[in-house]
Amino acid sequence: MKRMVISLVLVAIVVVVSPVSGHELQVVTTFSILEDLVQQVGGDRVIVNSLVPRGSDPHSWEPTPREARMVAQAELLIANGGGFDDWLLGLMKNAAKVDSLLVFASQGLEALEHGHAHGEGDDHNHHHGDPHFWLNVPNSIFYVDQITQGLVTASPDDASYFQERSRAYIEELVELDEWIVGECEKIPRENRVIVTYHNAFSYLAEGYGFEVAEFLVTNPEAEPSPRDLARLVDLLGGMNKRVLFAEPQLTSGTRYMQALAKEVGGELYTLYSDSLSTEISTYVEMMKYNTRTLVEALE
Repeated sequence: MKRMVISLVLVAIVVVVSPVSGHELQVVTTFSILEDLVQQVGGDRVIVNSLVPRGSDPHSWEPTPREARMVAQAELLIANGGGFDDWLLGLMKNAAKVDSLLVFASQGLEALEHGHAHGEGDDHNHHHGDPHFWLNVPNSIFYVDQITQGLVTASPDDASYFQERSRAYIEELVELDEWIVGECEKIPRENRVIVTYHNAFSYLAEGYGFEVAEFLVTNPEAEPSPRDLARLVDLLGGMNKRVLFAEPQLTSGTRYMQALAKEVGGELYTLYSDSLSTEISTYVEMMKYNTRTLVEALE
């Protein structure tokens, strides 16, 4: 009988001291890289989903009723901004809650010129800067700050939890940035030239001492012209290292880059830009993969 009483007391203590499971904030992001950044900060206090699935191309993706339902359930929506994912505004207009909060992670960053427009049919999407800010780690640290503020605003009771996780993740990103700088020092300056399918790597180049010599298309939804292809053949023919970089989510682009590599006797490598995948499932993994690839290709 005494053992039963002790057991009941212990159960009562556990019930009293165990935290009551709070409300999990429903967060929707436009693409998978933002999804990972939100998850790193939000931890188990958020349920986060990406509208564009992993491995899919955000340029050609179109929403279905499933994504409209996701937006309708969201309390917080995180977009990139800069013309990358303005299509979210139409979805929100038709489906979002009146009191849902929208955060543009890149708002406040200055875009580099010579970018491209995502979604040429919408006049609101005509931006002239590269929107792929996150490929430079300090910019992603800015994103994390923006995301943290959004999470705190949407769920003030969890503020200290989000802020603590944010600080820890930013420390990890600072170490990642230092590691990338050190790894890129292995590449001779004269070899730090990138030829890609579309203009996604301006910030990576600016942050880590590369030159984007050329890209095949401005808008990845468009087919390259014979003139575009000839231009890259001429460029690559005069380079010491005839190296090209494709992006895994752009399957049509990969075919063109394979043909170009064959034409000039060059090598084709893969860099991640717009989407995570099953194999490369976090932002940190993506940046480490890209860095190792650049060193292998250009060292």
